[in-house]
Amino acid sequence: MLRLNDKCTAENFNLLEIMLSGRAVMSVMKYLFPSDKSQPSTKGTVILATMEGDVHDLGKNILKMVLIANQYKVIDCGKNCSVEKLLNAVKTEEDILVIGISGLITSIIPLVQDVRTILLENNLGHIKIMTGGAALKQSSAESLKVDYLGETAFDGLDYIRSL
Repeated sequence: MLRLNDKCTAENFNLLEIMLSGRAVMSVMKYLFPSDKSQPSTKGTVILATMEGDVHDLGKNILKMVLIANQYKVIDCGKNCSVEKLLNAVKTEEDILVIGISGLITSIIPLVQDVRTILLENNLGHIKIMTGGAALKQSSAESLKVDYLGETAFDGLDYIRSL
């Protein structure tokens, strides 16, 4: 996982290596944490999504694996996730530490910006929002209206640990 994290930097970026490594890690994670068994979660709940219009979820899946391996409960809203679906997931869970949004294409930026407003409208403004991914890293946390903008999945883990 740490080697995969190293590959996610601009200097070492190689999409094919990242995709192949990601698939290998996904296979290991499915073996270690089968979906039909409960996840070992003691540290809190994180909701993850790749927003509507973006069907690239490798980054989200890497973060999911990192979080599960570090004993966080992960609610995965999937890729191409509407803001409404994300809000419904937030409303049904308790003690959410953070919402994590991944994005590879810039067309989702307005949706990411809407998440804070929708949370506030639903009295859920206390929930932290973190983002990451190639498209979102071109912006700032302030312009995206989020609490944290990470470079890598391990940055996201460090942020969640700080909460």
